[in-house]
Amino acid sequence: MLTEQATANTADREALESLIGPERAARLREAADSIKERLGAGGTLWHVNSTGAGGGVAEMLHTVIPLYRSLGVPARWAVIGGDDRFFSITKRLYGALYGSIGDGGPLGDAERTDYLANLTTVADAFRELLGPDDIVILHDFQTTGLIDLLGKDVAAMYWRCHVGVDEQTEASTLGWDFLTPLLDHADGLIFSVDWHVPPRLRERPVTILPPFVAPFIPKNRDLAPDVIATALARSGLSTGPAPTEPTTVDLGGRPVHLNHAATVVSVGPPEPGQPIAAQISRWDRLKDMHGVLAAFTTFVPEGYLALVGPDPASIPDDIEQGVWFQRCVTDWQALPPDLRARVALICLPMADLSENAVLVNAIQRAATTVTQKSLVEGFGLTVAEAMLKSRVVVASAVGGIRAQITHGDTGLLVTDPTDLATFGSLVTTALADTPENHTMGVRARRHILDNFLPDREVVTTAQMITT
Repeated sequence: MLTEQATANTADREALESLIGPERAARLREAADSIKERLGAGGTLWHVNSTGAGGGVAEMLHTVIPLYRSLGVPARWAVIGGDDRFFSITKRLYGALYGSIGDGGPLGDAERTDYLANLTTVADAFRELLGPDDIVILHDFQTTGLIDLLGKDVAAMYWRCHVGVDEQTEASTLGWDFLTPLLDHADGLIFSVDWHVPPRLRERPVTILPPFVAPFIPKNRDLAPDVIATALARSGLSTGPAPTEPTTVDLGGRPVHLNHAATVVSVGPPEPGQPIAAQISRWDRLKDMHGVLAAFTTFVPEGYLALVGPDPASIPDDIEQGVWFQRCVTDWQALPPDLRARVALICLPMADLSENAVLVNAIQRAATTVTQKSLVEGFGLTVAEAMLKSRVVVASAVGGIRAQITHGDTGLLVTDPTDLATFGSLVTTALADTPENHTMGVRARRHILDNFLPDREVVTTAQMITT
């Protein structure tokens, strides 16, 4: 029910400090010193979530925990578990906080009782690892009940929410009805953007802390041209022959094995030089992959579309991904031949997450533009990842995407995600090889480097726990 998550023993701290420059590096070290002073001689900074791999939270923790340690901050990471009933309830909460009714099931007293029963077992195990000077940061709705269960055992307890809606709905209200009583004794709350803080929590201590991009992990680090070519061949986006033998690529001394090919639904790869629009998301109703397909094939006269997601067969506990992928396949099959030839549906292998990350990285770099036409969004870290690679991103003006893109300056935003014509027009603009698009891509990268790197996580955390 509780495991301590292992992370890399070293951090890319020197590379990060070189990237951010001496002034930010000095602030980073000062922030670490203030955290150490707050913890005292025996305290530890804990992060707690519900998965050790996959998803933006785990990805960030795999970067920031080693970074903390390299700065001399005692930092550890615990992952909670649960039974099917617990995760059924938390998945319902996930949908609710995104404004959706999810499976339509209740979130009442019975569900709260079962939810807390699971977390009581977690707390009993966690208590053995905690000390009175420890500070704990809990991530998302799977962990919220630990505030009351463990708050008296540690120096401070904070809760971080990575999801939300721009305007509260009936479903999100039910979700917050469930969670709000469990937040009463938190020392502070953390949200990615200000507009995701529900009105009922605005009088409480709130810190705004967006997620960060980890620039040196396989998904974001620079790739050599031959690595990109190999990855594209395995993803069905290259006119060359697909590799049949495993390939090992060197990412700055980190070997990554490319052993698996993607599952590709297409007539063929893009023509040489053909501009590519790519959306890399879960096969999820809220990511609206089928809407991207409809907009592209109706309103974008040229170019090639790559819709890229995980292999649904590798995620047996999320049957909805298979449903929405099949929706895209059905829509693709119904296209006339000339349009069908301009679209690929790509399911990336998930057996090795580093391999998956290299494939994603290569596809983003091969794309002329990257889209994120989400109907709702917590933050949308894939947007920042593409911007880091100097891509012009065409995205919905929802959630945390609005904090990343200024329309016409660092990317292009469609105000209404259901407006397919406008979205298609913006994609057409972004696919053009123009000086304006090149300059916009450069500004996009600069914006991410200035605002969404790991040092911000450490500095803001220090300010929060020492105030």
